[in-house]
Amino acid sequence: MNLDLDMKFEKGLDDICANCRYDVKFNRENNRSLPLFEEFKSYNSETWSKIANDKGFIKQFESYLQEVNKIEDLAYMINSNKANINEVKQAFKELFKRNTDEIFKTNPNIWKQFDRVDGTGKINSLKNFKDLVEDISFDAKHPIFNFIKAE
Repeated sequence: MNLDLDMKFEKGLDDICANCRYDVKFNRENNRSLPLFEEFKSYNSETWSKIANDKGFIKQFESYLQEVNKIEDLAYMINSNKANINEVKQAFKELFKRNTDEIFKTNPNIWKQFDRVDGTGKINSLKNFKDLVEDISFDAKHPIFNFIKAE
């Protein structure tokens, strides 16, 4: 298996790289079930609670969204010894709520895999995405969070 590794793991939000490069990129020619990109985060709960307002984290997340065709192509691997996966999902909910326009506009095609809140089809507009974000704001089990993994 071919891997492309960055090996520059951030210690905190103020240590996020300027070039926003993923930690691991997989060559999936022989295994389509692998994510394309993995980002390893070893943040504590307090740090996760700050991501929705952190410009560096948001920029990094948006740069990863530009690289993928669907959300399953991205995996955030969190250190479950430092933060609970539900806390991380809550942090991403806040990030989605506070940065809805920017996140949608970064790569609108990613969100088309999800159904509209009213059940009339797929997400195909910023309004549909905003409705989805409002709907998921209380549901940590929503598939939009499937990119968050605990180790």
